[in-house]
Amino acid sequence: MTKERLAYLSLGSNMGNKLYYIVSAIQRINITNGVKVSKISSFYETAPWGVTEQDSFYNIALEIKTTILPFELLRNLQRIEIELSRIRELRWGPRTIDIDIIFYDDLKIDIQELTVPHPRYIDRNFVLKPMYEIHPHNELLLKYMKRDNSEIKKINPEILVSSCLLGENCNYKGGNNKSSLLEKLENSVLYIKICPEVMGGLETPRVPAEIKNNRVINKENTDVTEEFNKGAYLALEKALANNCSLALMKGKSPSCGYGKIYSGDFTGKLVEGDGVTAKLLIKNKIDIIPI
Repeated sequence: MTKERLAYLSLGSNMGNKLYYIVSAIQRINITNGVKVSKISSFYETAPWGVTEQDSFYNIALEIKTTILPFELLRNLQRIEIELSRIRELRWGPRTIDIDIIFYDDLKIDIQELTVPHPRYIDRNFVLKPMYEIHPHNELLLKYMKRDNSEIKKINPEILVSSCLLGENCNYKGGNNKSSLLEKLENSVLYIKICPEVMGGLETPRVPAEIKNNRVINKENTDVTEEFNKGAYLALEKALANNCSLALMKGKSPSCGYGKIYSGDFTGKLVEGDGVTAKLLIKNKIDIIPI
């Protein structure tokens, strides 16, 4: 059996919806074969470093448990950067996402492709401060941390999230779809919880429903489109009232599903499409990550 090791990553974004890019990267890292996110730091907003004439960054640190070797980990992180539209044009310039390996266990690597520990981490408070939160036994982090915090501040971004993903028993079966990753993220953000189907007046548990011919029909052939629409608008109101730019939604469902939803014939088949609430959020420029 391959030995499990600890590695520490630094993530940053300063283009587009920064929160979307960072949380998307965290999710993609967590589902990479041989990798699991074990700790997540607070979010920090920081002034740009190196090239100062650009937007501020969001930064965060991760601890991961991994059975893959450093170069395979690097290739996977670079793949995720490409998937999230990272373009390398200007050194230290704007980017949708930047993922650096800061430490990999106690290994020391120094070749052109990869240097570990990261060669510039000691100069960067936006790496040191979030990293120290999740790796407090590393005395070097505290040694090099600058006391001037004028260019870095902790933030608590608000994210809309399907309540069932946080362990609330509100899915159609009366249970939940609790996500261990969202549980780890909970101390870093402020969750704004929604269950559009319950908000629209449907009971828990309830008869399962799917979208067919632009209507939401349950398995007893009852049209529940009105309840789904009502819940969607109430969810949107909650999102706008809390300035949410990102929603973490239960995948495949007729309300929260994004990209793929059940086909409408109750066979478990998936088709391209969005749930009622997801479609309304997208229309109002709220990005969605399906969980």
